[in-house]
Formats: sequence, structure tokens, C-alpha cells
Amino acid sequence: MALRTLLLAAALLGTASGLRAQADPPSPAQVLGYQLGERFTPYAGVQQYARALDAASPRVEYRPYGQTYEGRELFQMVIATPENLARLDAILAANAELTRPETTAERARQIAASNPAVVYFSYGVHGNESSSSEAALYTAYDLARDAPEVRGVLQSLVVIIDPVANPDGRDRYVQWYRSVRGAEPNLNPASREHREPWPGGRFNHYLFDLNRDWSWGTQVETRARLATWFRYNPQVHVDFHEMYYNSSYFFFPAAAPINPIYPQHILAWGKRFGQENARVFDAQGWAYYTGEAFDLFYPGYGDSWPSLTGAVGMTYEQAGHGAAGQAVIQESGDTLTLRDRALHHHASGQATLRTAAAGKAQLLMDYAAGQRTVGQGERDFLLVPGTDPSRIESLVAHLRRQGIEVERASAGFRAGATAYPGFPARSDFPAGTYRVRARQPLGRLAITLLQPETVLKAEYSYDVSAWSLPYAYGVAAYRAAGGGSGWTPVRTTGSETMTAGAAPQPSTFGYLVAPGEQASRGIVSLLRAGGRARVLGKPSTFAGRRYPAGTWFIPARGNDSLQARLTRVGLGSVAIPISSGLSEGGIDLGSENVANIKLPRVAVVSGEGVSPTSFGAHWFFLDQQLGVPFDAVQATDLASADLSDYQVIVIPDASPRAVKDATDALKAWVQRGGRLVAIAGGAEAIAAMAEVKVREAGRDTGNARARFLAGREERERREWRQEVPGTILPLRLDPAHPLAFGAGLDGRPGETFTLHQGTTVFEPAADLETVAYLPRNPSRISGVISPENLSRLGEGSVVATRRMGQGSVILFADDPLFRLFWRSMQPLYVNALLMGP
Repeated sequence: MALRTLLLAAALLGTASGLRAQADPPSPAQVLGYQLGERFTPYAGVQQYARALDAASPRVEYRPYGQTYEGRELFQMVIATPENLARLDAILAANAELTRPETTAERARQIAASNPAVVYFSYGVHGNESSSSEAALYTAYDLARDAPEVRGVLQSLVVIIDPVANPDGRDRYVQWYRSVRGAEPNLNPASREHREPWPGGRFNHYLFDLNRDWSWGTQVETRARLATWFRYNPQVHVDFHEMYYNSSYFFFPAAAPINPIYPQHILAWGKRFGQENARVFDAQGWAYYTGEAFDLFYPGYGDSWPSLTGAVGMTYEQAGHGAAGQAVIQESGDTLTLRDRALHHHASGQATLRTAAAGKAQLLMDYAAGQRTVGQGERDFLLVPGTDPSRIESLVAHLRRQGIEVERASAGFRAGATAYPGFPARSDFPAGTYRVRARQPLGRLAITLLQPETVLKAEYSYDVSAWSLPYAYGVAAYRAAGGGSGWTPVRTTGSETMTAGAAPQPSTFGYLVAPGEQASRGIVSLLRAGGRARVLGKPSTFAGRRYPAGTWFIPARGNDSLQARLTRVGLGSVAIPISSGLSEGGIDLGSENVANIKLPRVAVVSGEGVSPTSFGAHWFFLDQQLGVPFDAVQATDLASADLSDYQVIVIPDASPRAVKDATDALKAWVQRGGRLVAIAGGAEAIAAMAEVKVREAGRDTGNARARFLAGREERERREWRQEVPGTILPLRLDPAHPLAFGAGLDGRPGETFTLHQGTTVFEPAADLETVAYLPRNPSRISGVISPENLSRLGEGSVVATRRMGQGSVILFADDPLFRLFWRSMQPLYVNALLMGP
């Protein structure tokens, strides 16, 4: 009896405690010790509060989903009624049904009547846009306590809050700001606390802009987030940002250009959410704007990418940014505080939740209706393997990480297909051809990423205007309706290359490895481990197989336990054993045209004047993908540093000020035998030093007086005609040049494609060796470019080398590592590092 009484008392106590936890979760101020806006909350504080809510509220679950490069945990708060949290798997399973084009309207109505919608809020993808994570804490608190402003919304919604999407960048900014702020915030925008030093907190550890990475998935934060996306399949996604502090607040509807593929409900709901936001802001007298500046075109944003999956993806932009500090005087004379900024994001988040909850059933029905029309009238995509399997394997791995369904043909087949511009026509397709169906849950995403061109109907673009992945990877692509049988779904979602890890056949003489992405990584690993490798400077034939220039020869002599070594470095599946150095045609392996390759000592220029994202791409590529060790050298140290330790120096995209005091030192180093690799703006900055002429930018040759008298809109249109905002163009290569080894298309070693940005090309000259150039009358493959600019770029050098003394300068007009998705140009960069001219 006594035991029973004790158990009953314990149960009652537990119930009372549960009721208290549900009614009284702690506020951010109670956990952190300060009010909203009084200071910046570091990542650890945000995490502390999220865990406190998880412990105190039955509506909140703390869910880790990954780890940043600096070891910080990525996490989400899943917020719902206790009943919905208990049946979350069933809710998400029903929600997943709505993503499928075959789900009927009747079944969608049943789900919409009983299932909550899923709303996903992302905060702080740019680390120095710092007010959003402060707002995230209070939005979570509102939902955990069922605050009046959001009362009852959890009866209709499951809410996912990612309060710090970029923890490394946030802490970089917050810790810097704390280190320079005085006893009180300094409101003067000229003061130090408003002048964030290079590289700033916007980017992640490797200085990638995570709000450009959604569709490329190069970074661990993006990949981890996407893995959770396909579990939740949200109907609404809001990406909370900040812009320059003299602005106001932006919410949807979006500006043009808008990808024409979006279903109508995406735009209609964007307007509906904007109307409720406007009502709230009007009531407070807060300034805002809509339909300007922030478009819905480039697929890698936190609004456009979710919209391509069927969600209503939106960006909310608050004035602030890294230059705002904790408080700043605006040009208007008003003081903008961290509290103001966070309150605005807090209010728009509340309004969005109320709107979604009020229209929950319609939101779900519209989502399902949009999915039922995915791929209607669209032909499927066929991707054809070439002699370098790593290209198509990497493309397929990319698509699978995006959640896109891919199938592989088990036998050859015939199909009526249309070739992409720049690829040969064909009707016979080999076994191993991949198919991407247009009609699949992520069909709109697949179409946007794979089609040759997404038409831009506007006179403005916030970002690049082209991105077609078959051109980016150099993979032959076709559109076809039907064809083939025995298609096998591709399940792989992980490794870049699917064939690594196998052991090669034994050989007592050595192995040949054809050039390619997998080969480059493996050769670098072999050289780092003390192995030896040579490269063929001309084609040759062994055992009936013709090997192109750029093929690697890995001799058994000097490479102990070679079979095991090749397996360890991932070359086992591509290393072909040979028994003799005597060729059946072409050069023998003892020829002077077979060169020894050693891993060079590399420096990459960093610091003020260098583009952080360009440096970051080179850092990540060398560190995480190619595996080449390097030293990051500050631009300000170039003039005084001892450069003799380096065989290669890379200048990423940079302004002239990055190297203006170092040109004499760099020139002397090159003449003593150094190899200077300069990229985009960095190439322009040192072109004069290398005595290379940059072709002059185009000029408006119309009547000067008419130009001056043109109205503002007409002048803006003329300026737009001078832009080249990322355009896909055909490129001609010199296949005999070492930099071009392995860079050409399958069967066409003298051709590839570039994503050309800006108007920079180099003028061909007698003492300038051109490796890659635009043809005389280049045809635009995809993207924005005026006929005048297209003509002007013709026969311009895009990659060129020049000898200087005992060394050389290698110039790239475009960054071959731009956002690390344009793989077609990467072989030229790798060859510039490993082989040189």
C-alpha cells in the first residue's frame, strides 16, 4: 500500500513537472543572462539555449545533423505539439507522399485534412549577418510556450528551426566584434568595430558562401543540411539574411528574373506571405520593400533551391550585416541596433508561421498539385559515359547528393534523342548510359540543373546566368522520350568516385593510368607517400590500347609494394599493368618525352585584396580534394618573404592592390625558375609584369551625345549589355600542351567548355603560348552575353603561358575553381600545378 502511494505521488509529481515544463520553458534571457540585442550570442550560447528548451519543453526536440570543419555541431530544433512529435515519422511519411507526381488529388486532400504542414526556418547561413540567430532563439521560445503571437500554430505546423546554419562563420564574426568593441557600442560607421577585417565572418571555415552552395553541395554543412531536407520535405522555407545597414527590410514577392519552371503556387504564396509581413510592419511603422533586387533565378540560393523542390522558398533581408555592429548610425540619421534587427526578423517569422498555419490545408494541396505537374511534357536526360569514367561518376554522385533519382542502362539501346549544343548527334547509346527522368519528385531541380539553358527574362541578374551541369562536367548529354530497358536505380550517394578501392592486376614492370580526375588525386597521394610517377608527353600504344598524352606511367622500379600502394591511393581500378616499355606505336616509356613529376612546394596568396571565396576554393580544393600541401602567404608579405622555398605560387582572383608592392619580388622569383599561376583578377593584376596584354573592354560605339542624353533606364539597359554574368562558351584547347592533358571532351581532346565571367581575355602574341582560347565566332551555349561582347571575345586567350627567364607565368582569365562545380576547367589547373608549361 505504501509503495503504491509512493508511485502515485511520483506520477502526480511527474505530471505536475511536465505541465510546468510545458507552461514555463525558460526564456533566452533566463538561460543566457541578457536581454535581446544587449550582446551577440556566440554559437555555444545558441546551442546552450536550444538544449535548455529541449530539456524544458515537450514541444521541442534538439536534433544534431552534422559537424562543421571546425568541429561545431550542426543542429535543428524540431518543434511541434507533443502528440505530433510522438507520431513524427508517420507525419513525414504522409508528407513524402505529397512529393510524388503519382499521388492522386484525392489522396492529397486526405493528407492535407489530417497532416500538419512543415515549415523550415534557416538562420545565419552568412555568419556576419548576425541578428537572425538572435531572432531564432525568441521564435523557438514563442513556439515552446505557445506565445499569443503564434498561439495554436503548432496544431497545424511542424516547425524546423536551424538557428545557426554557419557556426564557424558566426563565431569568427562574434569573437572578432567582441575583441574590438569598447564599453559601449560606437555608432560611427567609420570606427573599427564596423570594419570587419579579411576574410570576414560571412563564409564558412573554407571561406565558401554557403548561400551559393545549395545546388553544388561542395561543403559539409550543405551536404548535412540536404540530407535532412529529404526527410522533412517542407512546404515553406525562409532563409533569414541581412543586407547593407543603410537599407530597410526585404521580403517576398521576389524580383525578376524568376526561373520560369516554378509552379504558380510558389509565386502566389510568396505574395501571400509578403502581404501578412507588410501588415505587421505597417502596424509598427517599420520600413520595408518587395519585388526588388533579390531574384529567384540562380539555383544555389536558400530561396530558389527549396522552391525547385516544391517548397515556397523565400529570403528575408534585414538591414545590418557585418558593418552594423551592435549599433550604427544610418545615413538617414536613425540609429539601427542589434535589437531592432532581431525584432524585425522575429516579427516576420511570427507572421509567416501564422499565415502558413491559417492556410495549412491549401498550402499542402497546392504543394501536392505542383508536384503532380512535375516534368509534364518534358523529355528525359541521357548522360553518356566516356573514356574518363570519373567525370560521369562525379556528375552522378552530384545528382544523387541533390536527391535526384538516376538510373543506369544494363544494355545498349537505340533512342530518338536530341544532342546538347556542342555534343555530337547519336541514336545508339551504350550500356552504362545514365538516365534522369524529368518526372520524379525532384524533377524541377533536375531539369534546372541539367538542361542546356534556363532562360533569363530580365535586364538584371544577381548572380551567374548559366550553370548546366553536363557542360560543367564535360559529359555528353541528350534529351529523349523513352528508349532502353533494364534500367537500374543508382543508390550511391556518397563518394565522388565509385570505382576507388579495387586492387590492380600484378605487374613486374609498371602501370599506365589514363589522365582524369581520379588519376590526379591518386598520383598526388602516391607522390606524397614517396612514390614515383612519370607522365607521357605524347600519345602511345601498349597492348593494343592507345593512351593519350598526359597518361601516367608508374614504374615498378623505385616503387616498392606497388600493387598495394596503388590500391591504397585509389588507383587500383584504373591502373593498367604493362610488361614492357616498348610501345606498339608512339613513344616508348624511356623517351625524353616521358617526364618525371615531383610534387611541388606550393604557396597560395591570401589576405586583403584577395577574393575570400576564390582563396577558399583553392584552399579547399588543394586541402580536401587534390591533397596537395601548401602555405597560405599573406599578400602583404610577398615583397619581403623568402620565396625561394616555393616552386609554385598561386594568386587567386584578386584586385591589383593585393600585389602592387610585390611585382618586383615576384618577377625576380619567376626569372629564377618559379612558376606563377594567376587567376582571373589576379591574372589581370600581374599581366603587365608578365608583359601580357589584356584585351580592352568593349565600348558603346553609338552616338556619344545620344548616350549622355539617354534616360536612366536606358543607361542601365546599356550597362547590362556590357555584362557577362557567367556565360557558357565553347573553348578550344591545344591538346599537345601539358596544361591541356586530360582536359578535352571525350574523343575531342581539343575542345571543352568554360563558364566565362566578365570581359577579360588575353591578346594572343608571338611570345605568349595559348593553351585555351575562344573561337573566332564563338557560339553562346547558355547565359547572358551581348552579340558585341561575344564577337569581341573571339580569338581571345583564356589560358596562356609565358616564359620569363628560367620560370614561367600561367594566366587563367576565369577561375577554374569557381564554386568548385565547374569541373571541366579543373584539369588545366591541376596540370599547371603538377606539370607546368
